[in-house]
Amino acid sequence: MKVGIFTSSTPIGAISPNRAQRAIEFLKSKGHEIVLGEMFYQNDFYRTGTILERANEINELAKEKIDLLLSSIGGNNTSSILPYLNYELINQNVKTVCGFSDSTALLSAIINKCPDVEVFYGPALFPNFGEFEQDSREISYNSLFNYPHQISYEDFIYDSEENWEHYEQSRQLKSLVWKSKNINKDTTLISGVVKGGNLSTLSGIWGSEYAPIFNQGDILFIEDEDKNIATMERLFNLLKLNKTFDHLNAIILGTHKNFDDQKTGKQPIDVLLEVLNGQNIPILYDVNISHDKPMLAIRLNSLITIDFVQNKIINKWI
Repeated sequence: MKVGIFTSSTPIGAISPNRAQRAIEFLKSKGHEIVLGEMFYQNDFYRTGTILERANEINELAKEKIDLLLSSIGGNNTSSILPYLNYELINQNVKTVCGFSDSTALLSAIINKCPDVEVFYGPALFPNFGEFEQDSREISYNSLFNYPHQISYEDFIYDSEENWEHYEQSRQLKSLVWKSKNINKDTTLISGVVKGGNLSTLSGIWGSEYAPIFNQGDILFIEDEDKNIATMERLFNLLKLNKTFDHLNAIILGTHKNFDDQKTGKQPIDVLLEVLNGQNIPILYDVNISHDKPMLAIRLNSLITIDFVQNKIINKWI
């Protein structure tokens, strides 16, 4: 498989060259051909390059007839490149696109503009394939490259931040169980087309031609990291004010890495339930399709079924 790497925001190749090499070698060991975008090692302070340079990187990669267009990492500024992408070329030459966090902007735009391209919210090169921990890399790899018929949780996530560029020490593990809310005997199996991504990134493209379009019966997937409880109330309320919740069959809420509860003792699920204010939408939460590691992948804009009894996601498109 030919894998093209784009770096549309944070200049991570310049910041973490050792992790870059580990990640590239890991994918090569699986038999993939790696094509690095021209911005991979560039550094323009908070970004890899100008808006047009970053857009051109993806347009040039699309000329290579890429099987998988894979994000290096997230950041804050991928949305800037959306007006300058050659969507016709991407639709013709790229089979699949994957990324998470700030890459949500690109994923959403491609869903709207490139109907022939498969779009995954899932692992990125540096965070997931540059890990020292083999189990973390393999779980994320299999979730994307061997996309399963059923997505179900591993029983752990890493609870510490060591070993990014250099190995420091064994990392702490935290047990993980997917949980649910608003479930009764009539809502044990819920189907719908899954849409969404990183909520703070979605808020930056909301109302534009690149934002998700929600239809009746859809399933909303959202996740975030490093936010405080006040910010999450504001972001959840964006969905409330725009009547997004009124369309939904269910919600998938990812784990929130480094959540600041501001001494309230509350979690994101508590804030979401308060904002919903009695809207009885079934919710699957603490799902590690998120910034936590190992990260799982989900194909956006595809039909899925959530099994709320066994807490798993069934991919109906296979």
